[in-house]
Amino acid sequence: MTSGSDDYIQQTINFNYYTDSTLLQFQLESMLEKKAGKTYAPLGKFKLLQFIDDLNMPQLDPYETQNAISLLRQHKDYEHWYERGTKWALRDIKNTQYIAAMNPTAGSFFVDPRL
Repeated sequence: MTSGSDDYIQQTINFNYYTDSTLLQFQLESMLEKKAGKTYAPLGKFKLLQFIDDLNMPQLDPYETQNAISLLRQHKDYEHWYERGTKWALRDIKNTQYIAAMNPTAGSFFVDPRL
């Protein structure tokens, strides 16, 4: 975690062939805290900027999707994801933004167009 300005904190997440939605969710939640009810947001009053390196690297599943990218898409479409575990409670994720880069020499060279 580094501070980019007075309003933003940033996090870098590196994808590789073995990155899946469970690992990604754990990394994304590491910078969040519970605010009220089911709302989660970055620490304090900050906004969180998450840089995802090598977005196209996760393994394709039998349906030719990447479940880590599907988690990002769910968050961007619905602004929430579900807690993993026994409850599967809804978590509203606020004040976060993604920036991503793709590896030009390796990976699937295809990212879900819905992302």
